[in-house]
Amino acid sequence: MPLLAAIVAVTVGWGSGTAWAQSSESASPAATLGEAMDEAGLSAIAAKDSASEGRYVAALYFSGRQMLVVGAEYAAPELLDVKIAAGNYRDVYIDLSSASVLETRLFVDDYGANGLRREPTGGVADSATRGGRMLSLNGDWEAQQISEADYNDAYAAADEDLAAILALLIAHVNES
Repeated sequence: MPLLAAIVAVTVGWGSGTAWAQSSESASPAATLGEAMDEAGLSAIAAKDSASEGRYVAALYFSGRQMLVVGAEYAAPELLDVKIAAGNYRDVYIDLSSASVLETRLFVDDYGANGLRREPTGGVADSATRGGRMLSLNGDWEAQQISEADYNDAYAAADEDLAAILALLIAHVNES
């Protein structure tokens, strides 16, 4: 019986590890947005989230190196509407990063501008900050005082949300 238990443990452990070896949900949209922003000569973009009243998304893009992305509700949406219409995307990014409703804010620091990675691939870890709580995607959940399951869940949720935000931003770049 001990051999059977060992085989099951190895199989279960191997199976769960391969799920995380796959590329992130946000990888393809990050590449698409980066290409679109490069082609349009943009370093910032912002858009209203039409699916959620009062919610906006924005990104700063450093070509091929880094993408800073934020999505949040904003208490004075008409101000952001005016800034978006005027193409003042960097101002929208700043407003969302500093004056949005904290509990609704997701801030992502995507080093490499290649989508969120569960663990760093080039030495620098991506991060996701939701509602003021930062998750460093460095693979060290113990140092962050969370379980591996909670780390994986937080990563998956941030990656999924980032992919949705990037899709909104891609649509806005393509409309412009």
